[in-house]
Amino acid sequence: MTSRISCVSLVLISAASFYSGYISPLNDDLINTTPSTSCATLDESSPEVRQRIATRVDEELRRLSGPFIKKKQSQLKSTSDGEIFPKSASGVALGILRVSKAEFLRGFDFGVPNKHKPNENDIDALILYNNPSALPSEITLKNDATHGKLENGSRVIANASVSVALASCDTLNIIFLPLQNSPRNSFPECYVMMSDFESYHINRWMRVPNFATTPKKNDRVLNHSLPLRHVGRITLATKGVDELDVPVLWDDFDDRKKGFLFQHFDAVRTYLENVDSVLKDLKKLLHERKVVRSDNTVIVMTVNNGQSELLSNFICSARRRGLDIGSLLVFPTDIESKILADGLGVATYYDEKNFGRLPSAEAKIYGDPIFCQMMFAKILSVAYVSLLGHDILFQDVDIVWYKNPLDFFHNTTNKDLQQFDILFQHDGSAHLRYNPFSANSGFYYVRSNKRTQYLFTSFLYHGALVRKTKSHQHVLIQLLLEHTSMFGLKVKVFDKFETDMFPGGFHYHQNWDTMRAIIRGESNAYLIHMSWTENKVNKLLFLRQMGDWYVNDECIDNNFGQYVNGGTVTDGLVDQCCAMEPLFSCHYRDKPSIKPCPDAPLIDPKKKRNFWDVMS
Repeated sequence: MTSRISCVSLVLISAASFYSGYISPLNDDLINTTPSTSCATLDESSPEVRQRIATRVDEELRRLSGPFIKKKQSQLKSTSDGEIFPKSASGVALGILRVSKAEFLRGFDFGVPNKHKPNENDIDALILYNNPSALPSEITLKNDATHGKLENGSRVIANASVSVALASCDTLNIIFLPLQNSPRNSFPECYVMMSDFESYHINRWMRVPNFATTPKKNDRVLNHSLPLRHVGRITLATKGVDELDVPVLWDDFDDRKKGFLFQHFDAVRTYLENVDSVLKDLKKLLHERKVVRSDNTVIVMTVNNGQSELLSNFICSARRRGLDIGSLLVFPTDIESKILADGLGVATYYDEKNFGRLPSAEAKIYGDPIFCQMMFAKILSVAYVSLLGHDILFQDVDIVWYKNPLDFFHNTTNKDLQQFDILFQHDGSAHLRYNPFSANSGFYYVRSNKRTQYLFTSFLYHGALVRKTKSHQHVLIQLLLEHTSMFGLKVKVFDKFETDMFPGGFHYHQNWDTMRAIIRGESNAYLIHMSWTENKVNKLLFLRQMGDWYVNDECIDNNFGQYVNGGTVTDGLVDQCCAMEPLFSCHYRDKPSIKPCPDAPLIDPKKKRNFWDVMS
């Protein structure tokens, strides 16, 4: 039987039924086999129809039994030289089929986004079968899976639709391999599968020196002459760096100074000693200020004094655009930020016992000590609200709304969306330590349930690792991966190529098609997140030239203090600090802007790009 269903198949059914004295018509939903039906009327372009007809033909043949069916099976097996996998490997696989990768991801959306646009070398996925009962029931396809398919005199892996290929599978285990065009594929990499006690983790071995006896990272590079050595799964072979190195009890250079682990012990002790009273206070605040929406959602943000202008801009821009932020709860980490947020009319909770020790200055660059310490506030603020049983929209302060994103997350007509526990903006990075989700930890939506509550409780206890790796995002993604595998946490990351709803720094700096659509008013974007940007100064400049800056100059750099009286803002800051219209100014002609900036300098002289050259 070939991959195309021909008139011969229909004749075979009729003849077989006649011989048995019993006519069993094909199901009407497959094909109308009236006497006037001609072969030309069949829609052979549909893989589903072809597979369903083939399955029906096979059922009819098996019902007949006898010499004919034995002869048919013999003919099918004779089309191959032998089984693909020998008996000695049957503990690993008995058969293999190809399916469309795009079709598979449509049917099994477990949240992992596509890392790149598909090409001719990345359109198929492979399915391995580990025992006879897992193989497709249709005889021809079963034979193709175990023996291969003959095409032009060569044996190849046969192709099938996803539904037919998985019809007999009771469980499905999915493994992600490096993209063909990724740096990981620049060196030979092999994969081993064997039968043993089942494991859902991948262990890596690499030809690198022993890291314990090789202190200099420059000496830890890949060396083909060395034996394979067991390493962490997030080890960069080109740099010899373990990206998920463990924190220590005592400082590596001073055994009298506490390391990240002991430092975090102190933070966790403070949290545990005060969590009951904090939750009680928070519950009362949320009720009195009527922060929780009717759909049980709270918008959570945290800020210190150094980033306060960005918080002001989010609040001012939302208010001037008429967007509802009544469900916003800000966790300031210092008294100055609390006064500012109170003055702008939003609910605040200052957890002085846990946040009082945190720095008030802004981080100079991503991953610096101030940045790492502030990550604890991001974890704790979400954990608190999660423990109170509320859904959460968490976002960083460098975000501006165009539309209220809660309208998207609460769209109950999108049934597929409602199945996920936690949904993320795509970060845009394909770095190994962010794989496979590449989730941006500065904008995500969390549904309150036991899986997400345990996720953020676990995250809280991993604070020492956040400090060690200098990344809140890095550790969260690894926890997502573990909790998805271990507990069935359902994670969704929106694909950076298939949606323009939640653009971030990747789009601003690299995907100018998305930015052009926003500027032309042709975008579905709910917001812009100025991630992937080195510091607060540049964030402010980029937002200004995008027409997304709404804070008057007199309220920048903590100058709002002139409106403070006795530690409170009596008249409010919205009228004094929030501009009625966006404050536009040009700064760099090689960055997106709502108006041409031909006389502005280049921020990256080497590339010599002008955004408005491509706009026009």
